[in-house]
Amino acid sequence: MRLLDKYIGREVATHSLLGLAVFTSVLYVPQLVNLMDVIVRHSGGVLMICLLVLCSLAPVCVFTLPMSVLVGVLIGLGRMSADSEIVALHACGVSLRRLLRPVGLVALIAAAITSLMTFWLTPAAYREIDRLQARLLASQAPYAIQPRVFDERFPHFVLYVQDVISGAARWDGVFLAGSNSSGSSSITLAQDAQIIEEPGSDRIQLHLGPGSAHDYDPRHTETYLVTTFSASDISVDVTSAVAAHTGAPPVREESTPTLLRATNGADWIAARVEFQRRIAFPFAAIVFALLGVPIGVRPRRGGRAAGLILTIALIGCYYLLYVYGDHMALQGKISPFIGVWGANIATGAFGLVFLRRIESVRKASWISEWLDTLWFRLVRRRSTIARSKVAGRENGTTRGGATLSVVPAGGYSGRRTPRISNAIGFPLLVDTYLLQRFFYYFLSLLAGFVLISDAFTLFDLLADISKNRISAFVVVDYFRYLVPYMVYELAPLAALVATLITLAILAKNNEVVAFKASGISLYRLILPLALAGCLVSAGMFVLSETYLPSANTRQNALRNEIKGRPPQTYRQPTRQWIFGENSKIYNYGVFDPGLRMLGDLTILELDPSTFSLKRRVYADRATWDPVQNTWVLTGGWVRDFEDGSVKDYTPFRATSLAEMTEPPTYFQRDVHPADQMNWRQLDDYIASLRKAGFDTSRLTVQWYEKFSWPLIATIVVLLGAPFAFLVGTRGAISGLAVAVGISIVYWAASALLESMGTAGLLPAVLAGWAADTIFVFLAVYFFLRMPT
Repeated sequence: MRLLDKYIGREVATHSLLGLAVFTSVLYVPQLVNLMDVIVRHSGGVLMICLLVLCSLAPVCVFTLPMSVLVGVLIGLGRMSADSEIVALHACGVSLRRLLRPVGLVALIAAAITSLMTFWLTPAAYREIDRLQARLLASQAPYAIQPRVFDERFPHFVLYVQDVISGAARWDGVFLAGSNSSGSSSITLAQDAQIIEEPGSDRIQLHLGPGSAHDYDPRHTETYLVTTFSASDISVDVTSAVAAHTGAPPVREESTPTLLRATNGADWIAARVEFQRRIAFPFAAIVFALLGVPIGVRPRRGGRAAGLILTIALIGCYYLLYVYGDHMALQGKISPFIGVWGANIATGAFGLVFLRRIESVRKASWISEWLDTLWFRLVRRRSTIARSKVAGRENGTTRGGATLSVVPAGGYSGRRTPRISNAIGFPLLVDTYLLQRFFYYFLSLLAGFVLISDAFTLFDLLADISKNRISAFVVVDYFRYLVPYMVYELAPLAALVATLITLAILAKNNEVVAFKASGISLYRLILPLALAGCLVSAGMFVLSETYLPSANTRQNALRNEIKGRPPQTYRQPTRQWIFGENSKIYNYGVFDPGLRMLGDLTILELDPSTFSLKRRVYADRATWDPVQNTWVLTGGWVRDFEDGSVKDYTPFRATSLAEMTEPPTYFQRDVHPADQMNWRQLDDYIASLRKAGFDTSRLTVQWYEKFSWPLIATIVVLLGAPFAFLVGTRGAISGLAVAVGISIVYWAASALLESMGTAGLLPAVLAGWAADTIFVFLAVYFFLRMPT
């Protein structure tokens, strides 16, 4: 029996590890974009980066470890049931309850690991993530400076750099604008600056080249001080460039003893709910095993692929029940124990009920019978339609591209029989067969991935929903608009997995051998799947250009409401710094687009050759005159400069400036994330921001990704096909393992290249298309090496 325990335990553990990789990649890999951005912009050593990756992985693994146990039990035992190994064990007198021993051991190991993570590793990981990100951002703040961008992260001043050279260690054309509590302003301009780091300190030295400093107190308008210098040093505190963490840490970061010491009101409820979570999550692995054993040993059509789909359905039901109970507990409507443990109790109860009937292997439950009957009727209906189409063809019947002539009962028909037709025609029955299998797996997997991602998102928002008293209608509305975005993000992964499973099952059942014997090459066999990939890509592109931008805008607004943030406006009327036309810098206190009015306006005209100040204009108000098509400035003054001193000073009550040519629309800019615009809107937005002197590296990369991301669905289908035939004899699960590996590599490469393009280390077009290009070459290489 010890050998049997090892065999069953290895079967369950292997598939559990695979399930852990699949679900962790679905939930974690999309976060690589932000992580890669930190790594590229703020290199802090290999050890620090590895620590950051591991810490960000820990909270996801807490969520996916119990899932993986259910995956391993259902798929592992389902494979044994499909191969009649369970029947053989039962015939040998081995009680099926005996399977609980090896399966329970795997579940206990998973529960122990999850307990270690929930009680110690995950809270420590959250704290370490905050600390590491703060250190990385603070230590590398000077290297994150982008040219021709107004950087307001530093305390008490705004920094503008005309150009960054020598690996960000030297700047050309430096502009510093500062202010103090009394309202006086100081402006420093220098032709260049050298960055000098202070080891062991959170400060840097800016060694400025030739330039000038301008000091002005608005309470004394006739006083203006200009100081010229050939060199100057400014010390900058870079720790303030990172927003400091204030207030008490979130409850998820608290240690377990701290949670137990909580005594008052809402804090007590949140602490007790968090404490119960840290116990309930590990125990979920045990109840999943208890439920999975009686379900897994049942004979089931579809083999391990059907087991995967059943796993996703059960996990979705469990976490929806868990999230609902957790939410009720946070609101104080039920006790923390009942709310958090309700899903485990219900799942364990179902497992015990099914366990009582585990010995009747051949008698399936009414749920299994209903599902099997529904599936059988669907397949039989499709087969009947296909046979009727074939029977309706005159003098022939088609099987996978081979046309067999019908010979009359009386003798020779006058034609050669059988006759093999040209297999290049499209569509053939084999094409319909493959497309049906592909879209069945694609839609099932996509629905499962979206369901799991939404459950994880809902779990993450639970504390905010309870804290801000968000109604269920708002939450449902939020997820209604979030689902299209999740579909857009996860469709390529679902297409890849569907391709690998479809072709791997085909190869394992020797159907590929039959197709080859009928004169159909593998290239021709992949044609319908390539077409399916193109359809998925086209659907993703249409979705991103039509419904997705408005849906993202709406779900972002609802997320802000759930988080308790003020409603976000996508217009920034109080943005104070903007680069104008003809080397001008505008600073204003307020802009009213309705009245077309600028308040507290300062205009700085620069000499582009020396980066020195030629003219400075101040006005209490500037109003647009549509008749004269010009700005009317009131209550201010004009100062002209020459050779580092004031050449002329002219106060005015009302005047207009010929050099102020920018219309009101120049200052009236919508601010939207790239995912809330289609590619045309994003292109116009990039052009307007670039003209105003803003950095558009990230937006430009994201513009190219508007085209490259949908196309990857087709590329992964062509890349996955050769791997499917390679691992086909090992079935769908091996194909799933390959899919996980390919998706992780692509997502990591895409996130890394996007971050490099954003940081200016790669051209935007290369950053946006490099990942697709690499995978196209890989697809062509493996495609051509595929034995047809």
